[in-house]
This record gives sequence, C-alpha cells and structure tokens, in this order.
Amino acid sequence: MLQPISELSVDVSPQAVVNMPLKSLIGSKSDIIEGRDDLDDFESASFKFASGLQISVRHYRGHPKNTSTIYIDRKIKDLEEITRVVREILAEFHVPVSSLNWERRQNPDL
Repeated sequence: MLQPISELSVDVSPQAVVNMPLKSLIGSKSDIIEGRDDLDDFESASFKFASGLQISVRHYRGHPKNTSTIYIDRKIKDLEEITRVVREILAEFHVPVSSLNWERRQNPDL
C-alpha cells in the first residue's frame, strides 16, 4: 500500500512513462506539489510503500502533455525488480499496463 509523503529522502531515477496526466494518475491519493531541479520545473507527488521503498510521480514542464513519469529509488538496479515495482505502482493507482508509453525494460541502458 502506498502512503503519500511530503519529501523524498532518497535519490530517484525515471523507470516508466504513463500516458496519463499526473492528477488523473494519482487521483486523490496525494496533493501535487511544484518543484524545480537541475533539469526543469515539475509537478510531483511522492509516496512510500510499507516496505520503505520511496517513489515519485512527476511531470516536467518540457515533457509531452498528458504524461507522467514514475521515478523509483535509484538503488534498485535489477531490471526484473524495477519491472515488478512499476507493475505494483500501476496496480496501486488502478492503471492498466496498456497505459505505459515506456518502461526501463525496453531500454535498460538508457
């Protein structure tokens, strides 16, 4: 089960892109906050699993409209585990796998 958190305590990296706007993807599970990093301005919502795994769902200003990117703790490197976590996140948000536009297993070296 995902629990909203106000701030990440880990570094995250992009692992999947969903063809849905951020608000539609997360629904009422969290508020959306605005932020800025070295790349650009973004909107995001961050969550923690009961296991302690932290994730963020973001939409950067320069990314295509109506997409959201799933960011997972950078420490997770195993492709099968990344794929499993992405599926678990989609299930938590009641989003079909068919909504994925891209995921790490399609470009492991990217």
